[in-house]
Amino acid sequence: MSDSAHEGRAPASSTEGSGFGLAMSACLRAQADREPRNWFQRLRGASPLSVEARKVYAHAVTELESAVALAALGSDWVVASVADEHDPSAGTDHVVLGPAGVFVVCSRRHPHARAVTAGRMILINGHRVAYVRDATTLAERLTESFTDLGAPSVRVHPLVALTGTSELVRGRMKAPVPVLALKDLAAWLIRQDRVYSRAQVAALAPVAGRLSGWIVRPAVTGASVRLTARFERLRTEVDAARRRYRLWVAVGGVVALAATAAMVAFAIPAIVALTAG
Repeated sequence: MSDSAHEGRAPASSTEGSGFGLAMSACLRAQADREPRNWFQRLRGASPLSVEARKVYAHAVTELESAVALAALGSDWVVASVADEHDPSAGTDHVVLGPAGVFVVCSRRHPHARAVTAGRMILINGHRVAYVRDATTLAERLTESFTDLGAPSVRVHPLVALTGTSELVRGRMKAPVPVLALKDLAAWLIRQDRVYSRAQVAALAPVAGRLSGWIVRPAVTGASVRLTARFERLRTEVDAARRRYRLWVAVGGVVALAATAAMVAFAIPAIVALTAG
């Protein structure tokens, strides 16, 4: 079986640089020239990712998961993505406009981590991160941008969406910014009180399309489907390699434990005999 990295560099699609798939495209471009793994590397679970692809892989996964989560909002909502092709990590932020208002969603991925909210703080495995501050600052800047574009009544609300975490614990101090699991984002937004009619959303959509550095995400296209499919193939290989590597680590641990137990079982009689003599 050959690695996805050996598929060769795909031609740039209309999706690349359009505000959707920036991180996925960057990851696949970085991966394109990597030599395929040999049989021994595949056997021991070596990562199929190149050094450069590893730098953006986590952002690409978050980008994909965010796109899937936001697609559940349906046609009543407009989604805009960052259009900075030079910063693939920015693809994890989105502006969403719909009946409940305008929100900026900052998605952050922390696989198998424990997240705790404590007022303005979010702790990831005990380490403080500045996601509340970042989301608040971005929301303030976007509110000013809407004002400059002739929509002074718009207030952009910040949201932090976490993905991959094993646990999300809410502390006693309420966070000033909603902190949600990404999988719950669409349902949370849909449950909020309606502040805009469908006509108002339609009127604000072109304004959102003129936000500097953002682009309204187009409907699903053949290019976006192909990009997503290619990245999903790479993600499948990465996940399979990680599972195989963890299996070897587990087997190695069992073997080491058995060897230690055998040594102890052999040594104890010898020590007893030596001390008895």
